[in-house]
Amino acid sequence: MIGGTELLSVTTTLPEPAFDLHYLHYPLDVPEGVSELELVLEYDKVVDVVQIYAVLLEPDGTFRGHVQCPGGPGPRRLVIRVGADGAGPGCVAGPVPAGRWTVRLDLDRHKAAAPYTLTVRAAQTPAAAEPARGAATGVARGAAAEPATRPGGREARPRPPIGGPGWYRGELHSHSAHSDGRRPVADLVRAAKEAGLGFLAVTDHFTAAHWLDLDAHDDIVLLHSMELTSHRGHANLHGLTRWVDTYVDRPGHTMVDVAADVHEQGGLVCVNHAFSGDQAWRRFDTPWDAVDLIEIAHLQQGANNDAQIGLWDRLLTSGHRVIGVAGSDCHDPADPGQALGQVVTVVYADEGSERGIVEGLRRGRVRVWRGADIDTRVNGAPMGGTAAAPGGRVQIDVDVRADEPVVVFVLRDGLLINVVPAADKPGEWQRITVEDRITVEDRLAAPGDHSGAYYRAEVHADPGRNDPQFWASSLRDHGSLRAAGNPVWVRPDG
Repeated sequence: MIGGTELLSVTTTLPEPAFDLHYLHYPLDVPEGVSELELVLEYDKVVDVVQIYAVLLEPDGTFRGHVQCPGGPGPRRLVIRVGADGAGPGCVAGPVPAGRWTVRLDLDRHKAAAPYTLTVRAAQTPAAAEPARGAATGVARGAAAEPATRPGGREARPRPPIGGPGWYRGELHSHSAHSDGRRPVADLVRAAKEAGLGFLAVTDHFTAAHWLDLDAHDDIVLLHSMELTSHRGHANLHGLTRWVDTYVDRPGHTMVDVAADVHEQGGLVCVNHAFSGDQAWRRFDTPWDAVDLIEIAHLQQGANNDAQIGLWDRLLTSGHRVIGVAGSDCHDPADPGQALGQVVTVVYADEGSERGIVEGLRRGRVRVWRGADIDTRVNGAPMGGTAAAPGGRVQIDVDVRADEPVVVFVLRDGLLINVVPAADKPGEWQRITVEDRITVEDRLAAPGDHSGAYYRAEVHADPGRNDPQFWASSLRDHGSLRAAGNPVWVRPDG
């Protein structure tokens, strides 16, 4: 925007950091007849010390735009632009209603006071265009829950499935230029197809502005998702039909409210990179029953993945049915370190559609792929299911396929019960069977409503048949992991 009327101008310094200071708010009075707003936030970014995001909200609290500060340290000029004829990245196009808007500064990293400037300018609608603008405004405001360009919702646009029942490989964590990604949505979609993926979730931080860019693609399943990016943890929200208020670092709006909104839409909540420093999951007021998925394999988290799998087993042994998934957290598919297809979530779905993938994730017949495939049945019940155990007898059948020598680890309630080397048959499925017994006493001793046991299996690279240290210790970690299957629960008779 060149020129325009200045509605807000602030030159000041951030206050001293405080434990409960997460947002700064500036009211903004927008007069009648405005066609476009432009917000500019300028400050010097200090990585993990001073990082500020800007948010623009309509008078009724409707989200209109969010802008982040990707990249390294140095001066930042962040711009939000919204108007009836278009919007900038991360922002939602549409009429600009008169009234008191709000600028929210999200103090994502606030460990030092720092100067910043904030300005908002407005472009006026030419008088000759007023009747047309007024008519358009009436239509858009009255149908705010429908068009995909509006943050309140998206049109129901049924698409034919890309396939029938079967396994679908996909990516559940990626970012485009609508938040802090480096590439447009189209580049992510192209990279997903080139990696042989059948579904993709673009999980831009805070915003649903990227949803409009999903509509141009019909030969891959695209999930309507976003990432909740709070100061005490991140979570992906999948299978949405409307924007979710993810600003939970304020009184009166919690993760419980977010989860309720997501579940009302038929969607899923996934805790991300739970041990990632300042981005670790510390929302201790959130009941795990409100969480559907957890990242157990994150492409860029290294040894933190071992802690994530440990947390997952703790949750499972406590009776929480949380499904383990993978994510690359890709911000640039052209970067070899982030390229799609290196860590993959594989879902058995009734059909290749958004609803099919979401329901498949919910049911839990899901595996994490890092070079090998796995499928597990316990007494005939699939991953995510519950098996009966007549007489307490349990048979765990693990199907595995790999292009390298691998070892199968079978776990009960997070503890190893067997380690079996697979035959060296590159690219071929083979079955490994392990037997166990579960008693009524096991069931009575189980914590929470676990009521029995769960079994799951992992595939790891074989360190060598002549490695006595490995076979004595059964060491496994994120570096050797090639596949992880989700649990099958067992209820003994009696």
